[in-house]
Amino acid sequence: MSDSWRQTMMNITDRIFPSLPPEEKVGSAFGNEIVSSLPLQMSLHFNIVYFPFWLYTFLSLISFKLSCLSMLIQIIISVSLFLILILECARLYLGVQGNLNEKIPDLAAFWMFSLILQLPLQLVFLCLNTMPVEIAVQGIMCVLLLSQLIFGFIVLRDMAKHHKLRFHISQFYCSQHSKIE
Repeated sequence: MSDSWRQTMMNITDRIFPSLPPEEKVGSAFGNEIVSSLPLQMSLHFNIVYFPFWLYTFLSLISFKLSCLSMLIQIIISVSLFLILILECARLYLGVQGNLNEKIPDLAAFWMFSLILQLPLQLVFLCLNTMPVEIAVQGIMCVLLLSQLIFGFIVLRDMAKHHKLRFHISQFYCSQHSKIE
């Protein structure tokens, strides 16, 4: 009875939702899991929401401090802030697109931007801060960045394994399918 019930349900489903021919359903059913990471996506979302607050706090407090700093430090802070603004927008965009669309190149670019460029800049700003508000705001930004580095590495590794498995399954299925014909 179980097999006849299953066959009846398959026939009804095929009539309501016509899709692939039955011989192609077997090969396309493997390797279609979603590999994107919810913790990474949540961290990116929190960073997107937090970034304007961080920027407002940083700009309002830096305006008080710039008059007390030397010209060299003023230039370094200004250039670093400009780099952070551009990198943060590009980095967050690449992270969201790479994670949601499961694009390894976008996610790898996000991870490298985070590790090589953004992390040193954020740590410099964390060390240069003297006010408790700055340390708290910058500390949250660094925690978000570190969590994105950890989750990004994990999802990159898992996504690469998943795409490799899908490739091998598709190669195996294509070779088996061509032998049948």
